[in-house]
Amino acid sequence: MEDTVQDTMMEEREELMVSPTGGNPTFRIAHFLKPSATSLDEPLSGPPVCSISNHATVAEPSKWPLKVAFIGWRNPQNQWRKWVRHMHSLHQLTWKKAEIHEAVMNSTYEIPRNDSLVFAFAEKWFCETNTFVFPWGEATITLEDVMVLGGYSVLGDIVSSPLETIEMENIHEKLIQAHQEVLRSKARKADQSTWLAKFVGSGSEIEHEAFLALWLSRYVIPSSSAMTVARIVFPIAVRLARGTKVALGPAVLASIYRDLSLLKVSIVGSNNLGTSESENNVSEVTALAPLQLVQTWIWERFPILRPNPKLTENDAPRMARWDKVKKVNSNLKNVRQAIHSASEHFLWRPYAMAASRSSSCKLYQEKAEWMPVGSVFGENLFSLARCFRNSELVGLNCTEQYLPHRVAMQFGLDQDIPGHVLRAKQSQQTAWGNYTRPIGDTKLYIPSRLFEADITTRYLDWWKQSISGENHETEAVRKKKSNSSSSEQTMLQVSNEKKADNDLLVPPGFCAKPDVGKGNTDDDDEEEDRQTIAKLVRNMRAENFKSSLSRENGKPSLGAQVQSLSSSTAEKGTIQKEKYLVKPVVNSIRREPAMEGSEEEAESGTVVRDKVSTDNKGKNSSLNTCQTPGLDLEARISKLEYAIALLNAAKFGHGFG
Repeated sequence: MEDTVQDTMMEEREELMVSPTGGNPTFRIAHFLKPSATSLDEPLSGPPVCSISNHATVAEPSKWPLKVAFIGWRNPQNQWRKWVRHMHSLHQLTWKKAEIHEAVMNSTYEIPRNDSLVFAFAEKWFCETNTFVFPWGEATITLEDVMVLGGYSVLGDIVSSPLETIEMENIHEKLIQAHQEVLRSKARKADQSTWLAKFVGSGSEIEHEAFLALWLSRYVIPSSSAMTVARIVFPIAVRLARGTKVALGPAVLASIYRDLSLLKVSIVGSNNLGTSESENNVSEVTALAPLQLVQTWIWERFPILRPNPKLTENDAPRMARWDKVKKVNSNLKNVRQAIHSASEHFLWRPYAMAASRSSSCKLYQEKAEWMPVGSVFGENLFSLARCFRNSELVGLNCTEQYLPHRVAMQFGLDQDIPGHVLRAKQSQQTAWGNYTRPIGDTKLYIPSRLFEADITTRYLDWWKQSISGENHETEAVRKKKSNSSSSEQTMLQVSNEKKADNDLLVPPGFCAKPDVGKGNTDDDDEEEDRQTIAKLVRNMRAENFKSSLSRENGKPSLGAQVQSLSSSTAEKGTIQKEKYLVKPVVNSIRREPAMEGSEEEAESGTVVRDKVSTDNKGKNSSLNTCQTPGLDLEARISKLEYAIALLNAAKFGHGFG
């Protein structure tokens, strides 16, 4: 079936298909998400990444020189469950109208965190495509996961939408006044506990809005203020309290993508730093997203890695299965091995097979069918269409790219080689226009809930090439690593420019390799370390190394300052109002004032902030460290660059740190 509208998301064609777990190919009609690269001669969109676990430290995360504050991973306060029950009795119909009922109820559950699980999957994250790249395939957290597990709507107004009526403005002003009153209290800040005590059961005119403001600040889109109620969420709370839908789904998913990229960058840096936890050799990272959704996503799809889920009532949210479950003891090595061998056990469609209560999953019937857009299924079909289509995810402080065509089997659709999706520089409003653009398809293909999708033989060949390239690179890395010193300490290398689109056009598993001349051995590498820095740079240029040094006007940028994520919405992991830091601690730590003025640090871990680094033209620098060819080379360069930065600081009287 073909559609005449250009901006369509689905296509049907006959292809030679094969099961992802192997078997004989069959020629049949298949259904794909667009865009597909139907030939290996076309530009391909594949992450140039090697699995970091191939050359990662064997130590457990607790031994890494990396401290992560999981600010968005919050357990309910003592009085929170009581307040939820009270407000539920009064406003459950409004919550259902705004499509936040399950999301609010989810905030009463406790999901025990498994650091080994989270870090093992963060190792597999590829920042440029926002997907996990496993040895056997590609998968990711989608908008469907956020709807079913998180209970968030993918429809509704943008999270930054202004208030529209005088009545809304008046309520907003009263929230601000209450916020200022709390600031004048002994706490001297809008502490969440103080806010709860002020409003719980108060019968105040704005109690519902105050309740939703705390829920948003603590469980949905936390800010750098950590333990405070953020004023930035007040307009959202006012709208939700009136039953107005707000697209919290894409906002939450954008923050998850952003923080998974932040974790990946941090893990790369911690592996370069070694396993020492000395005061001058520790990176501190703040993750604001509700990453418990990542862990429950893992539990839903990797049965071997999950605890026994609870039996729940039929009308309970999906997340209730994991409330206070017994923690499974697992170490990083075992999790990595389980991931590597999970190809035959990975559940591509856990919600459809379980006949989930989610409105979108109810569209999956016993038989596949083409459903007309605008049919009796209405918003349910539009929600599923948002899950199927490439788009930009807009959050409060970030915009991320969403590429479901790379993981079509998670929707019961067949997988071909994913085509490349260009990402133009744009504002949040432009990105929102991309997310809400009209559906070009007149009908959508909804697969049977029991259907197991296949891959094209072309995709299989492409993936085999990827694995072959990764295995070759792994052996080279292992050989090089065996000759390197275990005590070497380096700083995280960061590039201030994105790679060109053509750099991405290689299959998953391939690394962007430096063009090393023949005959360059490990002994040569050791000799380079003993040369002067100037001579090393000349040798690198002569051999056309593609180093990850930041460049300005064609010259290497010395002074290895670790830079924060860019505030440009067109860059990867864009953050506009808050600056996220991945920074090795060197003596003193420079802190940036938090958004709310007087803020509290995270409950666990230290919140570290820094300003965005800029080049000599005043432009923001951006992280692009997921492309890390030749980690040993980077380690040596980092060490030398750091030494020169210290010498320059001493020579010219500049501070460093």
